[in-house]
Amino acid sequence: MLLYISIAATLVAIYWFWIRPILKSRPAFRELYQEEENFLAAVRAKFAGIKQKLSSAIVIAASAIVSGYDFFAPIVGGVDVSSIAAQVPSWAWPLILIAVTAVLKYFRDLADKRHEIELGNGSPAPQEK
Repeated sequence: MLLYISIAATLVAIYWFWIRPILKSRPAFRELYQEEENFLAAVRAKFAGIKQKLSSAIVIAASAIVSGYDFFAPIVGGVDVSSIAAQVPSWAWPLILIAVTAVLKYFRDLADKRHEIELGNGSPAPQEK
């Protein structure tokens, strides 16, 4: 499974960082990519202010599903099944928590920048490093 995820991630990265810029520079594809950017801008506008709430809800739902499966699967199935949480390597849990926290921080930063722009500051304040 990890092999398929690695291959898919590699193909997406090759397209995004190598093939896509080449296609965007061609006049025949320029209009298509401008429409894509307009579509993505519209999606960003629709989800403005709720991305962090949605991602939090998804994380909570995923946690509830895993916990519920681990508890209810043996009861419903009548067979002792292995826990989903036990199938994830122990070294991966800290990385998962770090990734979830980074995504939530990213969404919070986006909301802060949007709020500063809405207040009329014109441009967002530079981020501290």
